[in-house]
Amino acid sequence: MTDVRTELSLIQKHVRQHNREAGESVMWYEFSPFADTPAEGSTYDDIYDEGAPGEGGRSYLSGFVIPTIYVMEVEDTFVSEDFGRQPTQNIMVTFLYDDAIRAGMTEPREYKPHLNDLFLYDSRWYKVNEFRVRGRLIDQEVIVRVQGYEVFIDQEFGFDNSPAESSFDVLWPPSFPAI
Repeated sequence: MTDVRTELSLIQKHVRQHNREAGESVMWYEFSPFADTPAEGSTYDDIYDEGAPGEGGRSYLSGFVIPTIYVMEVEDTFVSEDFGRQPTQNIMVTFLYDDAIRAGMTEPREYKPHLNDLFLYDSRWYKVNEFRVRGRLIDQEVIVRVQGYEVFIDQEFGFDNSPAESSFDVLWPPSFPAI
């Protein structure tokens, strides 16, 4: 009879070997829970459901890198039209549960704390809309699968403390190109 811990260590060994050779990673930003003051976490206006200019808003903790097993981008199937539709894409990311712990993710076993998180992949920002732990082996989780949808920091986080402002330079140009 095979010990499941041996199986899990072999799975992790081969996944990490694959990631070293051809893998990718995501930069993960955990949402800072709502608090009474901006110094303690995220805040928002009760009426407008957004942060007030210069006074806080949504905040995110420092980012950390999680190596992935698999990333699948699903490009928007609608056509970008002159009347203003902005194409967005969806993404599915799979990574080792143990890598999430090693990277510093808080409570990777629970989905609720991560539904407001953001992550960065291929210069695109994504919000989490599904967070699932899969492949349990006798009280040990194996993988995490996350689905996300593209968001635009400069448009959707106007009065918030976005990760782009607090952690590194914004990846997009400051204005749209002239047509």
